[in-house]
Amino acid sequence: MRCGIGTPPWKKAAGVTDLTRGTVVWVDLDPVRGREQAGRRPALIIASNAFLQVADSLAIICPATTADRGWPNHVRLRGPNLQLPRPTFAMTEQPRTVTRDRFAGVAGTVDAATMEEVDRWLRDFLTPSG
Repeated sequence: MRCGIGTPPWKKAAGVTDLTRGTVVWVDLDPVRGREQAGRRPALIIASNAFLQVADSLAIICPATTADRGWPNHVRLRGPNLQLPRPTFAMTEQPRTVTRDRFAGVAGTVDAATMEEVDRWLRDFLTPSG
């Protein structure tokens, strides 16, 4: 360790227990099937706080990527205390439920505007059209 510089929060060990909607966690998504997003990466918690309290071993997430594909549904993760090493985008087309055993740490929390944009895309993908 270099003098005066500690381990960044996104590299610290797990112990991820208190989760709220909008938290960004480091998650290991392997093993996967088909075209699911794989590997160790950030993910945005999109489940409601009520769900997170009741289903205390699960969380609903949107995996994130650092690849900027220019897709409008890939929402840039922003927040005043969010600590990610590179610009990172929530892949709103890939929500998934995972066990919290996959979590390796917390990178921070997104701001309200980011969460609202994610919610708009989730509604677009998940709300049946009439």
